Formats: sequence, structure tokens, C-alpha cells
Amino acid sequence: MNERPDDSRRDVPAQSAPVYLVLERNSLIAEDIAGSLRAAGPCDIIRIKSTEEMASRLAANDRIEAAFLEMNYAQVVNSGLADMLRTCGTQIILTAGEDDEECVRSLGWNMLVRPFTDEMIRHAIRPRKTGG
Repeated sequence: MNERPDDSRRDVPAQSAPVYLVLERNSLIAEDIAGSLRAAGPCDIIRIKSTEEMASRLAANDRIEAAFLEMNYAQVVNSGLADMLRTCGTQIILTAGEDDEECVRSLGWNMLVRPFTDEMIRHAIRPRKTGG
């Protein structure tokens, strides 16, 4: 299977397509998530395989709409990613740690329980609020 190019290196205007970050070790699952997001409309996808890549990607792009993270609640909090993503205004969507679903949702995050469908992926994203 040919892997799609990383969309994160393109220069895009501030009012363009949404940017989504996908942290997933399994390339097939990562491509399924990216494909579902692309099928819903124009968007840019930043695919990473480890939390070590996250800080540099966030520093390079402060307008990430949502982050799909193959992590459980404790991993996100203990790594400092929760604060980093919240500071950037990025919506957090976990794809692992289903036992934490109630806690995750109480924080305003979202959870995708595996196996997930295209529709579930698209509905995991909250619409961006417009206006004041």
C-alpha cells in the first residue's frame, strides 16, 4: 500500500481547511482515520507515530482543530499533552482507554471506541464555534 504524503508541510492560509493530528502506531488505522476525515471535506492531516513528535508539530502549527490520540487518559495527562493541546485550543479525541470514557467526556474530550466507523470518526469532532 502506498502511504499518502504528510499534508503538514504545505503552506496554508489561516482561514483554510481544518488541520487534524493523528497519533497512531498502526499505519492502516491511521490511514483509515485520515481517509474518513478527507472524505468529509478538504483538510490537512498531520500523522505522527509517537508523543515525542507532538511538541515540534504543535510548535509548527498552532491551528490544529482536533488530535486523534492512540492513548488513554492517564497517558495524555502524565505526558503533559493535555495541557499542551488545551493551550492550542485543540480538541482531544482518544482512540484507546475505553475504561476512561466517562472521565474523558466529562472533560469535554471525545472517545472513539474501537472498532470505529467513518461516521463515528466524523461525529467525534465538535463543530468549531464561530462568532463572539
